[in-house]
Amino acid sequence: MIEIDGGYLEGGGQILRTSIALSAITKNGVHVYNIRAGRRKPGLRPQHLCGIKFASQITNGTVHGLSIGSEELTYIPRNIKGGKYLIDTRTAGAVTLILQVLAPIGIFADSPLILKIKGGTAVPFSPTIEYFRNVLCHFLKMMGCTILLDTERHGFYPAGGGKVFAKILPAELRTIELVERGKLLKIDATAISSNSLKKRNVSERLIEGFKEIFDGANTRVLYVDSISPSCFVHTQAHFEKGKLGADSLGKRGKKAEDVGKEAALSLKKEIESNAPVDRWLVDQIILYLALATYFHKMVSVLKIPCLTEHAKTNIWVIKKILPLDFEIKDSIMQITPIGIKEGQV
Repeated sequence: MIEIDGGYLEGGGQILRTSIALSAITKNGVHVYNIRAGRRKPGLRPQHLCGIKFASQITNGTVHGLSIGSEELTYIPRNIKGGKYLIDTRTAGAVTLILQVLAPIGIFADSPLILKIKGGTAVPFSPTIEYFRNVLCHFLKMMGCTILLDTERHGFYPAGGGKVFAKILPAELRTIELVERGKLLKIDATAISSNSLKKRNVSERLIEGFKEIFDGANTRVLYVDSISPSCFVHTQAHFEKGKLGADSLGKRGKKAEDVGKEAALSLKKEIESNAPVDRWLVDQIILYLALATYFHKMVSVLKIPCLTEHAKTNIWVIKKILPLDFEIKDSIMQITPIGIKEGQV
């Protein structure tokens, strides 16, 4: 049983998500305590319960302490099996945060893992479903993994109600060495707003704000069905060997033009880093790189723009469970299996 302090560093849900995913894949039981100790409301929230509950079902595992507000739990996994699962957060709980737990597990299943998830598709403090699909899945495909996504309905805060279908195919993850991104090919921006905001031209105004920074970008305007009204803009910078993303969510009292400009400025900052990935991708792909490194006993190398608190937390959890070494020098992150000497790889 591996002991994990859920209050380490940022003390958020990332520790829990990474711990459960790695536990399921390695078949090592975990005891996580001080869950979300760094948050205003510590302990498990509804979206955490959903991810862990279905991780347990998919692995035919045993879990103790699975209740709202619980500050510790024990999870003992068994074999990972594919199949179809319906997951309903009944809130605006982020679909992508549930996928952060279940997608890595699904890669190691005995058959495709097919999920229908109801919740939030673009909500605060989480990647949007568009970022997950267009940026994270782009790099996972480079690593040999295929995740198919279809958004039937978008879900915004507070009601949620989004519907996403996800199909995770079993795969053998490959390590990567990515330090150059090549030439900039194009910049895209997609503005997505609720149908109820169409009369106010919210999506068009999101794009107007974005074009204050990137006037020549390829743009798209969409209006969608949703329960709660809201909007967001999803942006990408495509390079020969890399891709960057940056999103910005609408907020009551905030001009749509300002939301679009905010996304553009975020993307501009990532472009200026000269890295082939953005800071948010680093947070999310570290787990997959670690698994590829661990199972193949080969080094992974990635140039990164920076190391966020999320990423530092992820590395700490990973090292608790997998025998890996992380070294970052001159913005190059190298993940090496412990026991492999220089020159062996």
